[in-house]
Order: sequence, then C-alpha cells, then structure tokens
Amino acid sequence: MGKRKFAGTVPSIKCFINTGSNLLALDAGSEGLPPSGETLPGRLAAGASPLTYGQYMGSVVRLLSENSFKVLRKLLKKQLKPTPKLENASSIQLIAEKHGALYSVSRLRMQFDDDARSFAVNCAFSPEQQAFLKVEVKLLSNLHARFGLQYLPLPFVSESAPDLMLFIAEWFENYHEFHLSSDTSGIPAINVWRQDGKTHFLDSEKTAELYAQASKILTSCLDSGSFSQIFPWHHAAGDFIVDDSQSPPGVRLITVRGYRTLLARKAHCKDKMLGSLHFFVNLGMRMRLDRLDGTGELAWAGPRCLSGVIRGFVEAWESRRKNSDLPKAGDIFSLFLGFSPEERLAFAKVVAADGQVEADEGGFLFARLPGHIMELSDALENFKS
Repeated sequence: MGKRKFAGTVPSIKCFINTGSNLLALDAGSEGLPPSGETLPGRLAAGASPLTYGQYMGSVVRLLSENSFKVLRKLLKKQLKPTPKLENASSIQLIAEKHGALYSVSRLRMQFDDDARSFAVNCAFSPEQQAFLKVEVKLLSNLHARFGLQYLPLPFVSESAPDLMLFIAEWFENYHEFHLSSDTSGIPAINVWRQDGKTHFLDSEKTAELYAQASKILTSCLDSGSFSQIFPWHHAAGDFIVDDSQSPPGVRLITVRGYRTLLARKAHCKDKMLGSLHFFVNLGMRMRLDRLDGTGELAWAGPRCLSGVIRGFVEAWESRRKNSDLPKAGDIFSLFLGFSPEERLAFAKVVAADGQVEADEGGFLFARLPGHIMELSDALENFKS
C-alpha cells in the first residue's frame, strides 16, 4: 500500500520505466537495470550514459525536489495560469521514456484534480552531453523568439547540479516516433511506434502529409540571409514525431542539435537562387533517408513522398519570402528543371556531400541519386501549386 498524501504536503515523485508495453515501477528489482534497448524503446547509442535506472532517476528526483521543489514550482508558475499550488497535486510521476547518445528523456506528469499535465525532461550527465544540452536550449529559445513556431519544443525551465543538467519542455501528447519499416510487400513504408508498444503503418495520404509537414517545419526555420538551417537532423534518430489521430496528421520536431549554413562558400549566400536550390535539393534527399526500424540498415522512402516534400516546402517558402529577397518557389523549380540531366545530377552530388550526416550515408546516397533526380524532376513537372 502506497504512502498516504497528507493535506498541505507535496506528493513524493513516483518513478516508472516505460517498457513499451507497460509502465514498470522503479523498485529494488528494476533500479539496477541499465537504460538499454532491451528494457526501453530505442537504443543506448555509443557514448550514452552507463547509469542504471536507479542512479539516473534518483538524480533527477533529487534535483526536482531540492529547495522545496523549486524547479517544479517555477515550472508551474511559468506555464499554468492561474498557477496551482504544488501541494494540490494528487500525484507526480517521472517516467523514463527514451535514451540516446545525447540525452535521457523522461516524462514528468502532474495530476491536479481532473487536470493532468505532462512535460518532457531532457537530462544530460557527462560533460559532452551537457555541452550539447546547453547549445540546444539556446537554439530552441532563439528559434522560438525568431519564428514563434509551435512545431518545436520550448524550454520552460533549465537547471543543473553536480553531474546532471536538465531542461523541461512541452511534452507533445499523443505524438509518436515513426520509421521506415518493410510492409507486407517488402517495400519500406512509414510505421508509427506508439508508446504502448503497438505499431501501425500509415496510408499513402497520411504519409504524404507527414512528409509535407516535416518539410514545412524545416523550411519555416530557414534563415533567408545566411541560409542557416536546422542541421544535422535524421529520421533514424526519431527527430520528428507524428500524431496521426488528427486529420491532417500533426508533426513536430523534438530536437535541434545545430543551426548553420551548408553552403560551401560565403559567396553562395549572396546568390539567393543557388542557396535556395541547394536547400530544396538537400531537403528532398534527406527526407527520403532513414534506417529500417530506426536502428537497422539505411532505408530509402519511395518516390511518392516527394509530392508531400514539395508541397510542404512551397507552403513554408511563400511565408519565408515575405519581407525578403528570396526567389519564388516556381522560379527555383524552373532553374532546376532547366538544367540538363547531367547538370542536375552533378549539382545533387555536391549537395549530398555538403549535407552528409553519418559516415555510411555517402555510398548509399550516391547510388540512389540518378534515380532520385529523375523522380524529383517528374514530381516537380507534375506539381500544381
């Protein structure tokens, strides 16, 4: 039987591990487990913290609880109006959700009567992880200040202690990770991984909308002067999430690791047409790239996704063009289609090299570029704005 909560006191933070099929309470039997793919969706990538669940979650609970729950009170004051008293919470849960090379991510859930609020707690332990976290908090805050987009998590509170740094942001409720998986025909298709462990494939209409929304997010965050952009990103890392219960599906980008231009020379930033085409061609290639089930072999989305990529780019581009000297989307497409097939391929090879994220992508991408350029050209010819 759990401890009773007395009036006027803050409930103790209860810890759980999301195994993918249920929530496992953190206790003597589970606190010694390492955060690995065997006990949690995702994988413990190279360089990830070797902490046990007990050490990891214990450190977070101590930081959240110290100074009379200062961090949680600050969070409530900043996010909820009117601000409820923390003592009025009926329960506070910390749920370990995902672990990777950069962060461990937990969900903080607070229950107030009939109102449940969830937040994402991104935790960094090593000096290298903490350096990345500092950069990400700054990037996310700057992007929100510049563009005011709802598609990115906004850091609400950041805090640190010896050997631990964290920031708390919005938890995108009902959004799930997705990856290319082989369907019954053996063709890679978008497979959504629900938090309850269930998976399902998206139909062609929702798949096109997913690619449109993801492309729109990245295009909306492009700097029209320097062509700085959110980079690196990768579908294999689960950077985008989807809520396909909506119509149309909602898509969010949950991390920003960097923001820089991919153009090789500063002079290219002055050539708005060239910089715009470089961004668009790279977007089309990287949107197709994933790993089977997130951790397997490199995978390539079918050409039908390109109509969504183009549509999402155009929708965001017209907004980005306002009060700037960016060219029209149609002019960018005309420039590309005006190249000879050999020129299109040569340009795409340069872009692929500029935008490579992982070492093993080069050969995979270059082998697919001739077909991709033909398919992209066809999609542009058939596109109707």
